[in-house]
Amino acid sequence: MKSYDHPLRKQLHEEVHARPPIALWPNERVLSQSFLLDANSRQTQIQWIQKLSAALGISNDLEQDHSFKMLSLASEPERVLIKWELHGEFATIAAIVHNPVKIIKPLLESRLELEQELDTLFKALGCPKIVEAGGERISALDLVFEQRPLFEDALEVSTIFNGNTVLGAYILAGKAAQLWTDLRLDVDGYISYFIPHDSLGSRQVGRVARALAEAETYRMAAMLAFPVAKSLSLPLRGAESELSELSQLIAKLQTEPGIQTEKDGKFLGELSGLASRAEQWISGYGLRFTAAEAYSQLLNKNLLELAESPIPGVQSLSEFMDRRFQPAMGTCIWTQRRLKELSDRISRTTQTLRTRIEFVNEEQTQKLLASMDQRARLQLRLQQTVESLSVLVLTYYAVSLLAYMAKGGKEAGWDIHPEIVAAVAAPVVAIIFFLISRYRRNRILTIVKSS
Repeated sequence: MKSYDHPLRKQLHEEVHARPPIALWPNERVLSQSFLLDANSRQTQIQWIQKLSAALGISNDLEQDHSFKMLSLASEPERVLIKWELHGEFATIAAIVHNPVKIIKPLLESRLELEQELDTLFKALGCPKIVEAGGERISALDLVFEQRPLFEDALEVSTIFNGNTVLGAYILAGKAAQLWTDLRLDVDGYISYFIPHDSLGSRQVGRVARALAEAETYRMAAMLAFPVAKSLSLPLRGAESELSELSQLIAKLQTEPGIQTEKDGKFLGELSGLASRAEQWISGYGLRFTAAEAYSQLLNKNLLELAESPIPGVQSLSEFMDRRFQPAMGTCIWTQRRLKELSDRISRTTQTLRTRIEFVNEEQTQKLLASMDQRARLQLRLQQTVESLSVLVLTYYAVSLLAYMAKGGKEAGWDIHPEIVAAVAAPVVAIIFFLISRYRRNRILTIVKSS
């Protein structure tokens, strides 16, 4: 890489080569299992593949071991490969073995023998078996590829599936291969697929194996949301009914005269409880529904990659999924939509009620302010009255003081008449106090207006 390249260019480019399909032989068998992981089992899976790599003398590349690994337990001509892939919430482990024997009996018998042989190989290496690698198994497929003439009808292949009703179709362009399955869980938890083909290339066989393994894993991962959707059906219906009743009561409350503070508070509390429940459902299950939708799209993509063509009188895998799987996904999508719509409706109803409460509060505030203004006016009038009386009182005391002073001067021999002094001083003192009171009142009004 050059100095002017983006620092992530190599990493982003190599993503197109991540998890490539394995080139399979014409007669090959793939036992693919997927395990749901939590934090602990995820680390257990990584330790398992690293231990297996070390037992085979392969160095652990920390950059690759956390996503993809291909290991060989036995060399050709009877090769045994282990393909390990780590995804977001699950890991897939596929054992690829050569299948030299023509398939004429139910696949369960030969599969049990293969599993015993694989367990023996892991034991010889001192490593846990695949089923002990960590996590809970969510899917298990037995994909059997056999180069042979194609079947003309389902009856010819039914003995391989214990006489069960089978699904079938031509796959890929040119109808050079067929896909047969009964989609039944055998006693060991596997679903059997039989893929006879005439002249498929090794890469084509690998792509078919990958598409089928991923389709089944994504189908089961998507179906994890279905029990959740069913469990939410009744609670959602109850919450929707409760919200509808509350909306009607709030609409009725709008027409009632007067202030209904108690009812407003009660309705707001009930809406808050509903909102809490809805958010709890969304936060608890929303991610599961979103993942189910994404897995459903990936399933459809893998089925489309198979390019199925119908066999007369036989239902194809895509048709079966469209009739049986898609309704379940429709339930999940509808439940997710109901959750979102319930949350939106609660928000709108709460906003309506809050608007009413704010309007009532504003109205009460206006009335309170008007009442306070009226009280202020009354207090001002009372204060003016008191000030008028205080002018008289102060004038009386001031004139009385001057009269006493005049009497004292008369006693001292001055030619003063106290009554005349009081008569002359009374209006002058009254005018002075009146002007002082008026100046103070005007000064206060000026300050109030400016503030």
